[in-house]
Amino acid sequence: MSGGSGRLLPVDRLTIGYFGCTGLVSLVFGGLPGAGIAAAHAIAIFGITRLAAWHPRAGLAAIARAAYAVFLTPLLYAELAVLNRFFTQRYFDATVQAWDAAVFGGQPSIGLSALFPWLSFSEVLHLGYFAYYAIIPAAILGVFATRGIEALQRTALAVAAAFFVSYLIFMFFPVAGPRYEFAQIGGGIGEGTLFGIVHGILEAGSSKGTAFPSSHIAASLAAVVTAGGEDRRWFWLLLIPELALTAGTVYGRFHYATDALAGILLGLLICAVVRASRSGAEGAQVAEGGQPAA
Repeated sequence: MSGGSGRLLPVDRLTIGYFGCTGLVSLVFGGLPGAGIAAAHAIAIFGITRLAAWHPRAGLAAIARAAYAVFLTPLLYAELAVLNRFFTQRYFDATVQAWDAAVFGGQPSIGLSALFPWLSFSEVLHLGYFAYYAIIPAAILGVFATRGIEALQRTALAVAAAFFVSYLIFMFFPVAGPRYEFAQIGGGIGEGTLFGIVHGILEAGSSKGTAFPSSHIAASLAAVVTAGGEDRRWFWLLLIPELALTAGTVYGRFHYATDALAGILLGLLICAVVRASRSGAEGAQVAEGGQPAA
């Protein structure tokens, strides 16, 4: 069932802002390929404005309406390897490696696997990294099942915001990451089943220049914390996979330790902004004589 409101949701405004920013950068700096991307993003913006009158309250339609921006992120991620070449031809790995050395006294993305060279330990952390593909859907669908459409909208908004802010940073500050800078982990660890699956997925589908911050950590942490704020059960159910994901990103040489730290800070910042926005909206509604959302 759809409501009759003709207003854009916060996620709509966020997504329009992302498409507008990336489209403008593409148009100004990207030449003919950039003009094509800018045109595609303009069409996407027009399509989002057409969603304003569609507000289903239940079922798959409600999930699609609230979380479409999250569903789009794999496509938007794929174009980043092109977008981050428009503004700069550099990769800033040397800078991030220097941050790791200053903060951690070395390169944890090399040191962790050398310190814990155990196949079983590696497989657990690679499973944690693979859990990324389940954490975000579990948080979004779970909170919808237990707390309803408004909780779903807020959780999806936080996840989309974490992705979009990460992607904008990738455009202007591309970092290739340890996978490109350092040798792959060898020895017995490299013979693990989950090791092979995860590294195979990344070889097939990663976009170079998308290491800092870790969008995997930022978006999944935003999902866990925001969903947990709606229903504490989801925080505790997803906390251990989230911790394993965070450790696995560095252990498996997918991200520098500073990438992971930046992802944690970004995810928490996004959660704080979403919560503050909710509190402000509820305060305004009460001041106008209405009732805050449950």
